[in-house]
Amino acid sequence: MKIAKWLKRIGMALLLIVILVLMTGFIFEEISRSKAEKIHPDGQLADVENHTMHYLRKGIGGPTVVFETAFDPAGHLQWYHIQQNLPPTFTTFSYDRSGILWSERGTNAKTGEKIAEELHTLLENSKVPKPYILVGHSFGGMLTRFFIKNYPEEVAGVILVDSQYPADEKYLSPELYTMVNQGLPGGFLKFANTFGAARLMFSNMFPATAQYQYQNSLMPALLYKSADATLEEQDHMKSIKTEAAKINSFGSVPLFVITAGDKTRYNSFIKDQKIKNEILTAWDKMQKDLLNLSTDSRQIIAGKSGHYINQDQPEVIEKAVNDMVKKITAK
Repeated sequence: MKIAKWLKRIGMALLLIVILVLMTGFIFEEISRSKAEKIHPDGQLADVENHTMHYLRKGIGGPTVVFETAFDPAGHLQWYHIQQNLPPTFTTFSYDRSGILWSERGTNAKTGEKIAEELHTLLENSKVPKPYILVGHSFGGMLTRFFIKNYPEEVAGVILVDSQYPADEKYLSPELYTMVNQGLPGGFLKFANTFGAARLMFSNMFPATAQYQYQNSLMPALLYKSADATLEEQDHMKSIKTEAAKINSFGSVPLFVITAGDKTRYNSFIKDQKIKNEILTAWDKMQKDLLNLSTDSRQIIAGKSGHYINQDQPEVIEKAVNDMVKKITAK
C-alpha cells in the first residue's frame, strides 16, 4: 500500500515537472518570437497576389541570377554569403518562398506550379532585368523545372546544385527509396516549435565560422517563422516530384549540373557500407541523367562537398555563376 502511494506521488511529481517544463518552454518561445518580430528584413518586400514576399537583390544590370533554396527553413540565407561574393556587374536575387522567414504564407497551394507562378510575379514586381539564370539547390533544383516550363523565353541558363531527381525510384531499391523519402517528423516538430525546443534543435544550421556569422545571428531566432511552411512543402513533396518528372527537357538552354563529390559524406549517419555504396551509385546516376535535360549541358564535381555545396564549397557555385553569365552574354 505504501509503495502504491509513493509511486502515485512520484508520478504526480513527474507530471508537474513536465507541465512546468512545457510552460517554461512556451513562455520562452513567446518571448523569443516577440524579440524576433523586431528583426528587420535584410531585403525588400513586394506584393504577390494576396500576400507580401521578401527578396534580397544585389548588383545592377542583366542578366539576373535567381537563387531557389532547397527544402530548408533558412530561405534566402542559404545564398546570402554567395551573393556578397559575386560581382555587382549583374543582378543576383534570392528570396523566401511563401511562409518562409519574412515572406507571408498567403493562400496559394504549395504546388510546383504555384511556387513558380509566385516567383515569376515576384520577379516582375521587383523589376529585375531579364533574362534569368536559375540556380536551384536540391528541392530548389527540382522546382526550377516548373519555372522553365511556364516561362521558357525568360530563362537564359540553369545551374542545378546537387539537385533532387524527381523520379528517384528508378535508381533506388524499394527499401532505400522509403528510407530517403521518409521526411521529417512533422507532428513532433510542430510540438517542438510551440514549446521552444525547435530553435534549440536547429541552432547549428550553418558552420560556426566568420563567413556565416550573419546567418547564425538570425537562425534559429527566425526558425519559428519557417517551420509550418517547410513542413507544408514536405506534405506536397510527393506530388511535386510526380509533376516535375513530367518536365524532362529544357531544350537548348545552357545547363550546369554541380554534383557533390565527397565520397565520405554519409559516414556520420550511415554505418552500413552496402547502403552507402548504393546511395552514392544511385546519386551519381541521377546526377548524370540530369545532363539530358538540355542539349547544352556539362557536369561540375564539387570534390570536397556534401549535399550542401553552398556551405562546403561556395566558390564552386560562384565560379559556375560567373561562367554562366559569361557564356550567355557572349552570344
